[in-house]
Amino acid sequence: MASEHDSVQLTEAVKVRLFGREYSIRGHGNRKYVQKLADFINERADEVQRHTKVVSTVDLVILTLLNITDEMFQYRQIKEQTIRELEEKADKLLKAIDRAV
Repeated sequence: MASEHDSVQLTEAVKVRLFGREYSIRGHGNRKYVQKLADFINERADEVQRHTKVVSTVDLVILTLLNITDEMFQYRQIKEQTIRELEEKADKLLKAIDRAV
């Protein structure tokens, strides 16, 4: 199953704007996916700036990075807990099936 970023290497750079500066991005993925990433970062940066009133671009980048990383770690913990719970349920079901057979 293909995901939205599965694609050959971009042959032309995609121009995106991050933190008020334009960047040329070249890498794996398609143009829409790269733009979606840039839009996500900009949305998060706008949210951080609204809540903290930071002026320095460097500070804004760092705080945005910390916020995105925190969210990623939280999702990772939730995913790992869900996997553990599913493994426990699967084990219980297998034991119940073994007893019934």
